[in-house]
Amino acid sequence: MFQKDLVSIVIPAYNAEKTVIETLESVVNQTYKNIEVIVVDDGSSDNTFNVIKEFAKAYGNMKVLSKNNEGLPATRNYGFQYVTGEYLVFLDADDLLDASYVSSCVEQYHNNSQLDIVYTQTQLFERETGLMESWDYSKESILWTNCFTATAMMKSENLKAIGLYDTNLKFAEDWEMWIRMTAHFDNVYKINKPLFYYRKRHTKDSMTDENRKRNISDESWLYIYNKHYSLYKKNNYGIERLFDRVHSEDRIRKKYYNVWYRKLFYYFKGRKK
Repeated sequence: MFQKDLVSIVIPAYNAEKTVIETLESVVNQTYKNIEVIVVDDGSSDNTFNVIKEFAKAYGNMKVLSKNNEGLPATRNYGFQYVTGEYLVFLDADDLLDASYVSSCVEQYHNNSQLDIVYTQTQLFERETGLMESWDYSKESILWTNCFTATAMMKSENLKAIGLYDTNLKFAEDWEMWIRMTAHFDNVYKINKPLFYYRKRHTKDSMTDENRKRNISDESWLYIYNKHYSLYKKNNYGIERLFDRVHSEDRIRKKYYNVWYRKLFYYFKGRKK
């Protein structure tokens, strides 16, 4: 049984000694104080574990755990074993929460006890700034893009009910989890304020950055599509429609560029460069 109104924040950490203290400070500085913090060191090879242990000495509501390296999905699942709060947030060890993040989300649950997921706008920082672009959630949009960050607040009992994260995935594991979550628990509320801060690292070594350098997403997307094929087909995203859509886009693209005035436009546009 999860404790009413308690918010559990699970923070997986791997080789995060340079950023994890800033992340932890954003958590302990929340205006909402009924929080438990569970930090899991995922077999770091740097000083992450000792840095966290030293910081946690001052906070009785912070549990620090360590395990062998298994990757992000398994580490989140491991941390969930120690969760006792009604509400749940996963936070990566280089990202930040606005001081009002937890209180703003909990307020929405208090306003509507039927809510399943509460999320906010996302502010980029470090290498990039500004609001992160994302699609608003709908039953259809979640099937072709991740509408949520991993940090969206959910109910702990709901994550337990759907079976936690799929550890077969090393990329897009949060998207796959949200597909399963919203298939069963889809009462969603978006706070139109940037209360979550997502770090775009100068080092360009995040999984998203690695995917841009060398496509590592294809196999994950194929796995997700196969796993949820019945759901995709139910929503008219079967294989036949996908191929038809590709062919249709190719035909439109060829027609668009072959029209004489389009060719003329791009000819003159090219000459001005």
